[in-house]
Amino acid sequence: MSKTSMQQTSPASATELNRDAEDYSTTPEFIYGGPFIKVEKPSPFLNVATPINLQLQGSFKKSFAYYSLKERMPVILTKVIDYVSREGSKIKSASGGTDDELHSFIQYVSKLKNDLVTNKKYDLLTVDTPEAKRWNQWIESCDAQTYFMNTWVFTECYVYRRLREGCELMKGLANFDPFDEQKDQSFNNSMEPMCVVAEKLLTMLPESDKDKRKADFISLLKICLWSNKCDLSLSMGEQVTLKNEGVKTTPSRDVLDPFQMVLDLKDKVLVDDSAKIADLVVTRAESFAKAIEGNTSLKAKCSCNRLATSAGVPLCPQEEKPTEAPAPAEGDQPAELPPCPAKFTIPQDVMFDIVCDNSGYELFTDLCLAHFLIAQKIVQKVRFHVKAIPWFVSDVTPRDFKYVIGSCANGNYKREIPPENKPEPAEGEAPAEPEPPRVISADSLRQLGGQWEKFVQDGVFEVLSDDFWTSPHVYKDMKRYDPDLYRKLQFATCVLFKGDLNYRKLLGEKNWNPMTGFEPALQGFMPAPVAALRTVKADLICGLPKGKADQLNTIDEKWMEKGDYGVIQVCAKCEPLKVSERPCPLYGDTCRGTVCQ
Repeated sequence: MSKTSMQQTSPASATELNRDAEDYSTTPEFIYGGPFIKVEKPSPFLNVATPINLQLQGSFKKSFAYYSLKERMPVILTKVIDYVSREGSKIKSASGGTDDELHSFIQYVSKLKNDLVTNKKYDLLTVDTPEAKRWNQWIESCDAQTYFMNTWVFTECYVYRRLREGCELMKGLANFDPFDEQKDQSFNNSMEPMCVVAEKLLTMLPESDKDKRKADFISLLKICLWSNKCDLSLSMGEQVTLKNEGVKTTPSRDVLDPFQMVLDLKDKVLVDDSAKIADLVVTRAESFAKAIEGNTSLKAKCSCNRLATSAGVPLCPQEEKPTEAPAPAEGDQPAELPPCPAKFTIPQDVMFDIVCDNSGYELFTDLCLAHFLIAQKIVQKVRFHVKAIPWFVSDVTPRDFKYVIGSCANGNYKREIPPENKPEPAEGEAPAEPEPPRVISADSLRQLGGQWEKFVQDGVFEVLSDDFWTSPHVYKDMKRYDPDLYRKLQFATCVLFKGDLNYRKLLGEKNWNPMTGFEPALQGFMPAPVAALRTVKADLICGLPKGKADQLNTIDEKWMEKGDYGVIQVCAKCEPLKVSERPCPLYGDTCRGTVCQ
């Protein structure tokens, strides 16, 4: 049986387990059984895997959450301390930090690590920012405020947020990313497979017939899936590169060809909705394009005030005499507000959204998919959602996005692979013409990188880094905590979520029965069609055929922790886009007309 199905319990017994854990956490330190008899309080930890239908947390000792908090995360923090101790001079030169600041940062991280391994109560953040104050409210509202007793996702996010605070508290380390060197090295270690993919991608970009377009779309989705194996958080900061292990030998056996890898790992894809995703995106994109072309009501550049007036809706008293914008300087065009997103029920552009995971090779493959969608004129724009701060070791930040594109544009790589030796010709036969060596170079990579830089400049590629992505909240709660981001996602033809952390948050950090469908596991999170690409690196999953989890557990009881299997899942159902009930953030206090309320 699989780890997720092995510990199935009835709802009553699962509740009982949870209640027991809560009872232990409130038991006095010692229970006195009689004169001079001292009995230690029971442990709050339970020697079981996470029961079905409970959230993942470190109190279940046979869970991956417990192992991660006890083993993986302390190692990651130790490596941060070692890196700062070893490379202090380089860090000071790059960031402007002082010896005292580096020493204080090391002390800060050391205390954080000690608090984690000893299951202390969370400390509140001390930096004075609105986002930090929100974090403190979330911490204080938790029923369990210790590292192992709260949900795994909350604790992990809290640790990385605290790690960021350690930098924020030191003026000279305000822009320091303790993982940037590892991310850059991971990118450089992947030059060869990137060159192979880049060369192939260039043949996919010219407009093609529907069948080839769909086949190429599916291939790129699977390239993006297996690139998710390159996760520095899972490896505790050790370098991870794609390998030929388990892949059939090819004529160029010394070269890792990710497209060949897709073919050879097809049986490792446990759920494959890639064809559904391709059809869905194309169909919705065509529908959006027609709606945009036929839309005349919101094409003019206009403010909320003019929209309200033209709709015949009375303004609030405060809006009757709106403050006029400063007059433009001589020769300048008058400033105009963009159309108000709160009014739109049709997007302005046909867009595809990618919620990114890892930098390096994985981000490169995401850019390849995005380029394909633009080149095939399926969509007009791709929005990349990244993390605003260093996160889970290798997650993409705005700095990483710029670094990867720039490094592709300036890529420098070349290798010749000699042809395989051919058997000697039979007597009387002429020897075969020698085959030329295979040359792998960065020529195609540089061409792509240059085009991506132009896409960024022209707004075809847009990078967004909303704070919600570095909050501890699962996605079913997005509408509650960040309704503006939820509405932003509604304008997409599809939102593609990459990687394990996004998958955990999509599923609400809940250990679902593996046969539960993807749609019910989303628990109402449907701003747009939701697709997920994920190599399995945590013990929760959904959408598997009956008996599949049991079969995999028989093969390897740790199969959910290694990233050897993957899923490509989609929920086509989504919430309709309506006029917003909230004022839009772009207009702020100037948007007070009753249309916005």
